[in-house]
Amino acid sequence: MYNIIPCHLSNKLEFNYKKRDAFLTDRANLKLLLPGIVFGFLLFLLGVYEWLNAFETGGEEIIPAGDIVVYQPVLAVWFFDLCFALVGIGMVVTNIFLYVRYNKYKFVGKKVTIIKRPIFRDRIILQEELKNYTGVRFRVEFLQSGFLTQNRYVIELYHSNPEKIVPLYLSTSSKGVRKKWKEYAKQFKLPILIDTDDGLKSIELKNINKSIGQLYKLGIIQDTYDTYDNLPNAVCFVRKKDKIVLKVRKILWDAYNLLAWIAILLIGAILLMVLTNIDTFRQTFASTLYSMSVLGVVIIIIALQILFRKEKLVIKKHKIVNTHKYMLFSTKHNEIFKKDIEAIEITKNPATGRFFVSIISEDNTITFGTKMKISDLQWIKKFLIHEIVR
Repeated sequence: MYNIIPCHLSNKLEFNYKKRDAFLTDRANLKLLLPGIVFGFLLFLLGVYEWLNAFETGGEEIIPAGDIVVYQPVLAVWFFDLCFALVGIGMVVTNIFLYVRYNKYKFVGKKVTIIKRPIFRDRIILQEELKNYTGVRFRVEFLQSGFLTQNRYVIELYHSNPEKIVPLYLSTSSKGVRKKWKEYAKQFKLPILIDTDDGLKSIELKNINKSIGQLYKLGIIQDTYDTYDNLPNAVCFVRKKDKIVLKVRKILWDAYNLLAWIAILLIGAILLMVLTNIDTFRQTFASTLYSMSVLGVVIIIIALQILFRKEKLVIKKHKIVNTHKYMLFSTKHNEIFKKDIEAIEITKNPATGRFFVSIISEDNTITFGTKMKISDLQWIKKFLIHEIVR
């Protein structure tokens, strides 16, 4: 049951269920796809234009035969033109396919109808009674966009069959997510659900507005932190005068980092090839050679900053602050006041299969330790609960 994760298509979606009859379409946002389509088309035209020798190099100049030097580049220029054209048409086709597929959801009375349109298959139509849904689930996904990652916050009407799960709210902003989660649970009169390291956890409606401090006083949650427990090797613990700092001791790599390194090496190889064949490239890309080279260097620098980024949690007297430490600077990523924290859970990223700690308030969510072992995350969870309720 735990691995039941559907594939939602958009990053911004909100279902209005104030009426009995309602309709929802889950589809990639065309405004977000258009830049990729336009850029890909321009890249395709540039490649074809260059391939057909459409650029004029200016008037011919008479050069004495004895001064002519035969230059043979490592790779023919037409090869790079073909690559531009293929990459461009690939971007266009991919983004069009992303827009063609969709999922539609219809609520009529107490029945749900689901219509799915895959890219290379016929439409799929499913029907289900609303009473067969068991709760309103919240989860966080990590989306990879080139070198960058971002969170997608998902609220969905949960069913044991993943094909019948209905997205209710999708957003890349954590603001107000838990409030929406509660509202949908009350509208459907169902418990709220969250995926944790212990499986699917259900919380009754009467407890969803209580903070961790209140739940502790009622005996619903326990403070199980032991000060004599060994500190996890992956966690660096620093106690200062007015705060405690938890940070990831070392950088943890995964498949996405490997892809990023491949991209960095590829861009670096292209820049090296340009430098070693500067005369050929200056003739072909005279107007854009400098800007393209600068852009490549900037991309490599930014990518290295992101790859060597470390997470930190700063626990102060009244709040918890999430910061990101880069090679040259640090940034405050998020913060939540302790009195507003309603849940601390170890949740799963379905895209990578890895777990992380979620610190959740009604208006905000902090995620931490996205690549750490479950045992380390369990220690962090117990420590944070202890710091909040003590």
